[in-house]
Order: sequence, then structure tokens, then C-alpha cells
Amino acid sequence: MSTDSITIRERLLLHLSRFPEYDPSEIYNIPFDLTQDGIASVLGISRAHASLELKKLRESDKVGEWLAHIKLSGSKRKAYYLLEDGIREADLLKKRFLSDGISIETLLDMKRCDPNLMWGTLNDADRETFGLACTFREPIIRTTIPNTTTGIIPTDHEGYVRISEDVRKKYLDVADEARIKEWHSRAADWYVDNGGDIQERLYHLSCSGRDSESAKFLIKNADRFLENPNEDLLDIVSKMKVPPKYNENILSIRAKIATHCGNIEDMIFCSDRLAEYRSPEAVIVRAEADILSGNAEKAYKDAFAAYNEKHSPGLALVTAKALLSLGRSEEAEKFVSEAVKTFMDSGDVSRADEIMVMKAYAAYSRGKNDECLSYLNKALRSCKKDAYRAQINDLISKVREGKANIRFF
Repeated sequence: MSTDSITIRERLLLHLSRFPEYDPSEIYNIPFDLTQDGIASVLGISRAHASLELKKLRESDKVGEWLAHIKLSGSKRKAYYLLEDGIREADLLKKRFLSDGISIETLLDMKRCDPNLMWGTLNDADRETFGLACTFREPIIRTTIPNTTTGIIPTDHEGYVRISEDVRKKYLDVADEARIKEWHSRAADWYVDNGGDIQERLYHLSCSGRDSESAKFLIKNADRFLENPNEDLLDIVSKMKVPPKYNENILSIRAKIATHCGNIEDMIFCSDRLAEYRSPEAVIVRAEADILSGNAEKAYKDAFAAYNEKHSPGLALVTAKALLSLGRSEEAEKFVSEAVKTFMDSGDVSRADEIMVMKAYAAYSRGKNDECLSYLNKALRSCKKDAYRAQINDLISKVREGKANIRFF
């Protein structure tokens, strides 16, 4: 018998049967699990679906309801309990499932089960399915993973597997490392076959131990990843085991993600490591970190010294940023102009949004808010990064509202 054929109605009856001590004679400290929301949460269904199933069970005299004070809640809510016919049916269900070798607890909410105990009740095939399900961080359609015979995978009313982070971790903690890597490898391949989030594929590639493949995937898709730099991506990249030949490239990408996220500690780490490769990016990343740390004077001195040795547009921009932070906007604009000229000569427009934000800041520091807004709107039009677009929109709102001492970077 497949547990996937067990109905929501049957699981609901089994769930309520776990609370025989609660009925209308009790009105205080009633468990949240007996409310409509609690039942929906346990069964992994929507509140509307729970309401529909409860209505059918009430109409068939299997379930009753009453108003009660819910634990840790200051108000009364409807709670549900089994009537005599419901108790009898639940008892019959328990006997049937137990005779089929199915654990009652595994039919209900995973987070209420002891993972070691539950793992022991699953056959080997179902352990593979549960492990794979727990490996995915994002919801996936239930039909993409095998059916189970000894336990139920939590699925919502739309047919998606949804397991919370803490529950996922509990169950993965009882599995061995080799198995977990295999599940991650299968998850990574699932994203190849089904499209979807490249960040999730990178996560699974890294966790599976496919180190060269994950490094090459990140490098090949660097522009796409940098369109949405975020803390989770930074965490994934920082934990990657990178083969030496890819190290400098990965550090460069990691530094850009860390800079956008404002993670000073990681920026300094990347800068120090890039310096070992004599990368010109090392000075830029360290200067960015110093600006964020409130040490714009040091950032300016280091960036300006490096710029005098090599007139790169990146060094010109970070020098300008340091000068803007020091309130030296006229000097900063010279470096911005130098960077713009170099970028235009090379046909590179990848940092046009950043340049426009700097010009906006220079205008803002001179009290020219209309000019500032014009540059910010140009930055918004040229920006491809979702997270950076949100920051630019926030700046536009603050300038329009006339807020003082706005932080541009």
C-alpha cells in the first residue's frame, strides 16, 4: 500500500485522535494543533482545504467543534475534536495501517517525529525519497520524486513538497555524508532537466562534492549570478571547495558579491587572497571595505596610489567613491570622468549604473536635487541587478522626500 493513496480526510482523523483528552469540557490551554490553522500546518494543506475537510467531517458526525482559549493566545478560537463515530473510524484506520507496516506518526507532521525513530521505520527506498525531498531547499512538484510506502512527504494543496529548514536539517543529520552528497547530486541534475534557479543548482553542485563542475558553472554564469548578488549566494560561494586553477576567478566573483552585500569581513578576506595573486582587484576591494568601515581617507590614499601606477577605470571609480565619501565632490568628478572615458573607449557599459549613482551623489552634495534625480533615473534604466535596482529606487524616494544625509554607498 502506498502512503500517497492515504487521503487528507484519513490523516485528519488520525491527527485529531492524538488528542483524546481535549473536548468541550476543556476551555483553557488548548493546543494550537486543534485549530483550523494548526491542522492545516500539520497536514501540509491550505487553511481553505482544512476548512472544507472539517466541514464534511462535521456534517457526517465524525468531528465536533467548540470555542476555547488556545495556548499562548489571548483570544478564543474554534477547536476541533473527534466524536464517537470519528473515534471508531480513527481506531480502524490505525489498525489497518499498522497491519500494513505503516507508522502512524510518519503519516502526520514530520516536525513532530523523532528523526532517528522515523528513519528506522522507513524502508531503504523510502529513505532515499525522504532524503532527496529534504535536500531540496525550494518547493518542487511532488510527482518529480518517487512514491513512498512507509511515510508521507509533506505536500501542499498545489502539489508542491514543502519542508521547513529546521525539519530538513533534523532529517539530514541522521543520514550519512555519502548519501547526502548523492541526494545533492540528484537535485543538481534535477535543476538541469527542469530549468529553474541557477543559484539552487550551484548550491546542490557544491554540496554534492562536484567541485570542478560547481566552479566552472559559477564562472561561466558569473554575469547572471551578479545580476542578483545576495547573502545566500555569498554563503554558497564562500563554502565551495574550489580547485586551485579556478581560485582567482572564484575569489573575484566572491569579492563582487561580498561588496554588494556590504560584508566587510568577506571583502577583506577576498582582498587579501587576491593580493596573493597580484590581482589589481585586491586594492579596489580593500578600498571598498575601508569606505564601508568609515575609513575613506585610507581608501583614497591606497586607491589613488594604485591609480597612479595603473590608470584603470575600476581604480578611478573607487578613488572617486572615496573622495565623495570625504565630501570632495569636485575632485571626485574628475576621476568619474576619467573612468567614463576609459569605459567608453573600450565599449564597456557594465558599470554605467554605478557611474550614474556617483554623479547623482556629486550633484546631491552640491544641493542640486533635480540633477541628482536625473542621474538616479538614468542609473535605474541601465541597471540589470534586481538588488541594486531596489537600492536605487530607495535613493530616489529619499531624495524626493527631501531627507537629509542620505547614504549613497
